[in-house]
Amino acid sequence: MDSTKMRPKRWAIHLIWVVAALFTSTQLYLKVLDANGTESWFKLFWIQLLVWSIWGLFSPGIFWLGKRFRIDRQTYFQGVFIHIVFAVLIVLAYLALYSLIWNFLGVGSVNWQGFQTYFKVFFLNLFHWHFFIYMAIIGGSHALQYHRESEKRAMESASLEKQLILSELNTIKAQLSPHFLFNTINNVISTIEQGKTNRASGMLVRLGDFLRCSLQESKHDMISLKKELEYIRTYLEIEKFRNPELQILIDEKKELLHHRIPNFILQPIVENGIKHGISKSKKANRIELGMEQTDSSHWKLWIYNEGPPYTSHKPTHGKGIGLKNTQDRLTQVYQGKASIELMATNDGTLVEIKLPLV
Repeated sequence: MDSTKMRPKRWAIHLIWVVAALFTSTQLYLKVLDANGTESWFKLFWIQLLVWSIWGLFSPGIFWLGKRFRIDRQTYFQGVFIHIVFAVLIVLAYLALYSLIWNFLGVGSVNWQGFQTYFKVFFLNLFHWHFFIYMAIIGGSHALQYHRESEKRAMESASLEKQLILSELNTIKAQLSPHFLFNTINNVISTIEQGKTNRASGMLVRLGDFLRCSLQESKHDMISLKKELEYIRTYLEIEKFRNPELQILIDEKKELLHHRIPNFILQPIVENGIKHGISKSKKANRIELGMEQTDSSHWKLWIYNEGPPYTSHKPTHGKGIGLKNTQDRLTQVYQGKASIELMATNDGTLVEIKLPLV
């Protein structure tokens, strides 16, 4: 975090102990006056400032302990126990220093007997008070951490919302591209002219399903894999009307269909496979989609298409533009925990998307 943003907070922490010194020195001064004493308020203030500065020295370490040993739902009892132990140890260390200071100020030197006397008095009268001071610092540490995390989540949410809006616009543009629509409509017209009205009717029905799904699902940033595959099937059925020899193989795993993925994350890859792979070779006609769980925390989707390998395309930084956009979306949604890889095979191209199990 920027040091300029941290300075006010550090000064605020130091100011807390100055205020504590002002409060306790004033309280002691009033007691002295009540007892007809002659102690100077300034002398009492500097003594109390020195005493409270010990907590100021301990505070960074306690803040670190608060960050290292969080008290939350998963670690509640463990966290409370750990901080009780640290509270006892740190308060004992504080009272020891406190006793040394008062021993020195009281007699001008430090001796074991005087130290024991002061430590006993302070332990019996102040231990519980300073125990709660430690816990208050831990509470402040947690509050500050939660505040920072809340700000970070708000920034990430705003970034994702902005990315989602851009993604929706780009998705709709890609899905409703004039090239795709005109080709489909021209095929429908050509099919009608050939007297194949049933085929033309089927193309129009699939096109309607495709457009309706595009508009409905573009409102959601995440959809189930099952929904995404339904959308991909509709898209591929339209392509199959245009290319009857297209072979579509989808290997579904029921246990993975409920997982949620970014909406329309597969469509640009499938479209690229057909446009840059299958359509470029007369012998190419197969596209495959599959999925599998790779380990206890990850799973993957893969798309394979026959045709020239990706090296014969026009890559951008080693990947196609469509894949670059897909990688950007994955990075935004999964915060770097997902990846996409493009691989050439002997008779086509394989794209693998690795995702975390959430």
